[in-house]
Amino acid sequence: MMLRSYVISSVLLLATAFPVEAKDGPNILLVMVDDMGFSDLGCYGSSIDTPVLDGLAANGLRFSSFYNTGRCWSTRAALMTGVHQHQAGKAMSFGANAPRAYQGNIPRSLPFLSELLHTQGYATYHLGKWHLNNRTNRIAESWPLGRGFNRSYCIASQNNFFAPWTMRDEDEIIRRPKDRSQWPSDYYITTALTDRAVENLDEHFKVQGDTPFFMYLAHTAPHFPLHAPQETIEKYLGTFKHGWDEERKRRLSYLESTGLVSGTLPERDEVVSAWETLTENEKDQWDVRMAIHAAMIDIVDQQLGRVINKLRQHQALENTLILFLSDNGASAEKLVRGDGHDPDALPGSGETYLCLEAGWSNAANSPFREHKMWMHEGGISTPLIVHWPKGVRKSGAISHQVGHVLDIVPTLAEVAGFDLPEHVHYQGSSLLRAIKKPQQRDTRVLFWEHVGNKALRIGDLKIVQELGKPWELYNIAEDRTETNDLSQLLPTMLTSMVKFWDDTAREIGVVEWDRLEEFHPNYAKDYRRK
Repeated sequence: MMLRSYVISSVLLLATAFPVEAKDGPNILLVMVDDMGFSDLGCYGSSIDTPVLDGLAANGLRFSSFYNTGRCWSTRAALMTGVHQHQAGKAMSFGANAPRAYQGNIPRSLPFLSELLHTQGYATYHLGKWHLNNRTNRIAESWPLGRGFNRSYCIASQNNFFAPWTMRDEDEIIRRPKDRSQWPSDYYITTALTDRAVENLDEHFKVQGDTPFFMYLAHTAPHFPLHAPQETIEKYLGTFKHGWDEERKRRLSYLESTGLVSGTLPERDEVVSAWETLTENEKDQWDVRMAIHAAMIDIVDQQLGRVINKLRQHQALENTLILFLSDNGASAEKLVRGDGHDPDALPGSGETYLCLEAGWSNAANSPFREHKMWMHEGGISTPLIVHWPKGVRKSGAISHQVGHVLDIVPTLAEVAGFDLPEHVHYQGSSLLRAIKKPQQRDTRVLFWEHVGNKALRIGDLKIVQELGKPWELYNIAEDRTETNDLSQLLPTMLTSMVKFWDDTAREIGVVEWDRLEEFHPNYAKDYRRK
């Protein structure tokens, strides 16, 4: 993992200025959701209704071992650049005085996936969350339209699904009025993003004909606050009264029956009470929260169905590569921000601010341990569904190929038929062979670090460390759920892998978390935990 300097060539500059005519590459629809757990889809073991995504999986491919970086912006940085978030300068956004990896400024010399596809003649569309704008340098150019997208309907600051604070509609900044009476009565961001996606597709096929497109549809659901229309919430009320302990068991049972994942179910999270010890009133309150979470995912599925139908209407579904994944595991965070929380308002309405919290997050990430921000499997594992009728020949297959969001850039470059810039040392590998031949499995070396939580996977062995705790060692092939720590049995292996992690961390610019307090003392000291 050698980190090369980013020196952009005049050839790349010319290519950006004058896009070439697109080759015969497929259309690409990249759908990313926010804070969704590994087993939150029907086809990964959930009782949440996701018939559209289940259908894509049944006619496509599911990955069992696909990873993200464990956090919103860091995953998006890796997704769009093909390098670790530290190399991209987006490990955090602490400002210009912080070490380069933590400043929050992605250099212009590091091209985004959207820019690369644009230079190949793709029409490019962005909808939803971005989280990649620079902290201090050339901020105006760091929004989607400055990073290779032809069109963008961007959530700049949300905190409310019914009335986002700030949107960027192309170049126009839309700020929400503070007066609640002026909020739109029928606006919900998941639906609004889909409305625009459908409009973009209609316009694209009308104006650009056979030109391939790249659409990045980045939903904020089911990220907190838990907001959804009441009629969809009501569909799920009472569905989860069996509780998070039983839900975890049911999901593991499904995963084992399908061959996606097997293992021993870990103990419930240490901060979570046994469901049977809760009062009936407490069970009702927690059931409502999971019902809202389920409703948010249900609506994502419904709205994706509209996009699929539009592709089918334009006879474009056959040669559209669809990728669906989550940016990190479900979140155990407990906080109130944005518009605040009115305890007397209907749960799930725009006047409330509820989070999933650790009990249901533990279930959403089942059968794995931990949550968003941790480097245990629950924080970094995501479902990945691939649907491409022209390219995926074995419908309903499962791939056990280990993959990472770092692989998306090289995969889509190979799919679209172009070579990546030589001045960037891309950290991932193309998954096209695994997509076409699901039985294909290559050995991988993967590195993680976020807010002092660390991990390294070499082949089937993984070391992982929570901030302030000892390293753990697992054989992931035999113990994907990380219940049998081998660190005491294999101390030499542990030492060797820790050294590999340390060497890689130095190369890509990782700084130990306790050294960052001077650059952002409140963030480093009072960091959110479950």
